[in-house]
Amino acid sequence: MTSSIGSRWWRRALVALAALCATMSPAAAPAGSSWTADPEAQFLLDVNLHRLVLGNGVRAYQTPEGACVMLGDFLTTLDVPLKIDLGSGTAKGWAFDEKNKILIDRNAHVAEIKGKREAFAISDVRETPDGWCVDSQALARWFGMVVKADVYNSVLRLDTDSKLPVELAIARKARGEEVARKRNAAFSLASLPRMKLPYRMWRTPALEFVVNAGVRYGGKGSSLDIRRDANVYAAGEVAGMSYLASIAVNPNGLPKNIWARFYRSDPDGNLLGPLHATHFAAGDVPGLSSTFSSAGANGRGLVVTNRPLNQIGSFDRTEFRGRLQPGWDAELYRNGTLVAFDNDPEGKGEYVFSNIDVMVGDNDYEIILHGPQGQEQHVRDTLNVGQDSAPPGKLWYWAGVRQPGKDLLKIGNTAPTPSATDPPVAVSSGPEAIAQLQYGIDKRTAVSALVRSALIEDQRVTFVEGAVRRTIGDSVVELAALANSRHELAGRAQVLARIGSATLSASSMFSQGNGGLDTQGRILKTSNRIGLGLPLKLGHTRIPISASVGRNDFADGSRAYDGMVRIGTHIGPFDLASATTYERLQPADSKRPEEHLTTELIGTARIGGVRLRGTAEADILPIKRLTSLAVDAYWSRSENTEWDAGIRYDSVSKLTSARIAHVRRFDSMAVTFSGEAQSNGAISAGIRLSFSLDPALSGLRPTRERLASNGIVHARVFEDLNDNGSYDPGEPVEKKASITTGLKQSEQVTDDQGEVTVGGLSPYVPLAIGIDQSSLDNPALAPAKPLQVIVPRPGVAAMLDIALVGGGSIEGFAAKSDGTPYEGLDFDLVDKSGAVVATVRSDLDGYFVFENIRYGNFSLRLNGASASAIKASPLEPVSIVINHDKPAVRLGAIKVAALQ
Repeated sequence: MTSSIGSRWWRRALVALAALCATMSPAAAPAGSSWTADPEAQFLLDVNLHRLVLGNGVRAYQTPEGACVMLGDFLTTLDVPLKIDLGSGTAKGWAFDEKNKILIDRNAHVAEIKGKREAFAISDVRETPDGWCVDSQALARWFGMVVKADVYNSVLRLDTDSKLPVELAIARKARGEEVARKRNAAFSLASLPRMKLPYRMWRTPALEFVVNAGVRYGGKGSSLDIRRDANVYAAGEVAGMSYLASIAVNPNGLPKNIWARFYRSDPDGNLLGPLHATHFAAGDVPGLSSTFSSAGANGRGLVVTNRPLNQIGSFDRTEFRGRLQPGWDAELYRNGTLVAFDNDPEGKGEYVFSNIDVMVGDNDYEIILHGPQGQEQHVRDTLNVGQDSAPPGKLWYWAGVRQPGKDLLKIGNTAPTPSATDPPVAVSSGPEAIAQLQYGIDKRTAVSALVRSALIEDQRVTFVEGAVRRTIGDSVVELAALANSRHELAGRAQVLARIGSATLSASSMFSQGNGGLDTQGRILKTSNRIGLGLPLKLGHTRIPISASVGRNDFADGSRAYDGMVRIGTHIGPFDLASATTYERLQPADSKRPEEHLTTELIGTARIGGVRLRGTAEADILPIKRLTSLAVDAYWSRSENTEWDAGIRYDSVSKLTSARIAHVRRFDSMAVTFSGEAQSNGAISAGIRLSFSLDPALSGLRPTRERLASNGIVHARVFEDLNDNGSYDPGEPVEKKASITTGLKQSEQVTDDQGEVTVGGLSPYVPLAIGIDQSSLDNPALAPAKPLQVIVPRPGVAAMLDIALVGGGSIEGFAAKSDGTPYEGLDFDLVDKSGAVVATVRSDLDGYFVFENIRYGNFSLRLNGASASAIKASPLEPVSIVINHDKPAVRLGAIKVAALQ
């Protein structure tokens, strides 16, 4: 961009000289029909469109009737697919939209625009040695825009009511470059201004409502069944604590399930005074995985920790859990590859991805939640194995008392009936207490200790665990031991290694008595497992494969073998994943083993405007059967309307069902009308309403955004006329501006009040909020604070003012002592506090420019690296002032002398 601007800077001087010569030349403005094109009298015009300078300019002539523009240059600059055939004397194609057909017949002096014919004058299209030169007013009529050619100022000014495709392409490119710049920028969020979001004694909760109503006819001989239910989700603050809660309501209006958690989280660890906690919670809380036992299900209790939020808990495997509203489903991706899918088939109100293997190094996980009304939410997490232990000299702790598997308020009996063939389960439903400490000895070594008290077969047993973890090259090794109050012992050795591009994991555990538990709480005697992760690549297609096999021997004499293979790939628009699981249980009192071999296939794709997903599950052992098959399609008719259709087969019920739903999204709510038919003759129809009440604005304004589950930002964008950093009545607001959250751009733009609400932000993850400057109508405006950091909290709206101040440009010419251009020098623009605002490099012709610089006082200096490279003497002090009266500063030649 600097090169093209620099070229235009010199061109303007040449064009001005040409214009002066043209006014003095008889060939520049001959009269009447005797006019002919004289290449010496040709002008080069910069094309200005909505404050943008497009392309490298267009050629033009001054004729007796006015200015004419070279049609070929005009079409190239605006990227218009209109083909000129000089042989037949026609030009044919379309402009900006395929419906805007254009046909120009120079021989017949007729143009056909959008099906309407018009005759034009002979002088409207002139033949020149370089092609057709078209009168500017004719261009205006045919292309539906304002066209003003000012040949003496070297400008072709264009104006349209809406943005042209070439403008939108430039905006997309600018956004892409901005995203790349932010991705590659070596800055720390800690260096950016952070917006505080203090806790309050009371904060009106954000409420989400999901209301369903419908009618079902079960087939011949059945009666109509009217169904209705509701779910309410709330997030707010009370007594300085955040809370999340959900209530499921039955058709009688009575609660059938209540879930709640009261908590505080701070990634900086400033909670509970000297404890420096990052999180403490009461209510429905998760557990803690250890070397010898898994976290298990959530349960009512109390936990406190100073570990980093979302810290990995196990050695070579991880687990993801989260709340899932009815009708929603979740997809899990690792490093961009689809891994697993969960639609909460048991209706527990959560998604669970367990036994997910990890690799040495970075593991980038993304959970995409899809709602029944077209909603989409992304939850991202990065786990770095080998660097997830306590840092040197740092002590991490975790402590909790809880009752696994127990809701905060139990309504009805939901306990499953155990199978007679299930191995014995060690932990009952009684409360357990856990405390863990981990200390970093050095960058590669950490030690940990854990004490756990639990009910084992209705007897209170205390366990003590100790472990040492060490990173060796690309490998992580852990040795752990356990003893309990029954004088039983257990030991485990684990290793996770990277060999080339592959990841190898292995573990071996032995136990006396109740020392070890498997993921389901069953009592282990020994356990041995080995796994392999292999990122295969066929051509440009990545096919990561992970496999594991294991053997468990249980305390009752039974034995189990298991194996799993996961394969994922991305081919064109398709994401594919499969998981095949084998289990073999050999009971202690029977010679007949139980074998189960199942496989699951998941596929997702976006083709055009349609999102497709298919899932298939099959049993191979003990019998071969297709257990379920489903195909779903989602497509949008417009920004606020969507269709959803699907067909499913279930072998248990032996039913095939087909459904279709129409989603209509309003600003205040989303509405779904659905219908379903089953192969047994049953049909049903229903309506679903989902909306939130936004407490941040007066009157609990209804909105379709999910506000109680995630973080929220209310942003107001305005022009700060008095430069005080806050909005004052009368200051103009910026409409249709788009803000950015991290590397993501918001889908919605600011309204007539300059405000926009952005939901779906990951809680407790520091996030840089900025503005997409390409979305501003006035490119001379720039944010006073390029980025501001917030730490979102569920249901709590962060009110953020984004002040825009005037921005300008600074141009200069880097020259050597003899006046010749100096290419490749970096110049720093420094504000009055001494901070470097921007750095640019001089172009081939010595030209450099600083753009979108906010108003203020600055100075120019030669960048230290450049000065050192050429051993330059210091620059003469250059003071610069940019303000409303002088938004563009031209410094002229900046002479840089290299020391000999």
